[in-house]
Amino acid sequence: MKTRERILQCALELFNEHGEPNVTTLDIATELDISPGNLYYHFRGKEALLEELLADFLDQTHGLLHLESRAGPLEPEDYWLFLHLLFESIIAYRFLFQDLSNLIGRYTVIARSMRQWVDALRSTLKRLLLDLHEQQRLLCDAQALERLLDALCQTVLFWLDYQRVSQREDDEPTQAVQQVLGLLLPYLETDTRHWMSSLIQRYN
Repeated sequence: MKTRERILQCALELFNEHGEPNVTTLDIATELDISPGNLYYHFRGKEALLEELLADFLDQTHGLLHLESRAGPLEPEDYWLFLHLLFESIIAYRFLFQDLSNLIGRYTVIARSMRQWVDALRSTLKRLLLDLHEQQRLLCDAQALERLLDALCQTVLFWLDYQRVSQREDDEPTQAVQQVLGLLLPYLETDTRHWMSSLIQRYN
């Protein structure tokens, strides 16, 4: 592995484990047993490292949040897979989500990019809810749909914070996916609700 990739991997691991504010470029260089000058040759400061990791996260989740090319209506298993892949990426870059309000207050590029990401997340989740509504699988009015959408977005964004505060951190996305899908259950018509319930229980 090239030095640049090693630096990125190490930075990601340290940011995830200790939180970005608690990790310096010297910490990263020490962990890798390279000189600070060598690290600076590849990344001119911690902000440059953050920008690269952020770009990797955005690239990894871009396809999930831009589903215009999908063919046909989604089935319950498709919702599970979508959320599973999304939470896998969030967990892999969890330092972004465990300290998001602090990060967007300190780094302009993170503030701009993550607000755009949240907009894309909300747009995609709304499209998925509207698909269910059009198929008469989701039974709610426009106001209830917006409240449900808010609840889904908040759960996706702050699930890791909740897990950390409650000391139930988990590197697996299963619980998060079950929580999000569980929010849908009261609004689903009977057959779809039973199907979704069995899907949630299957992955217990």
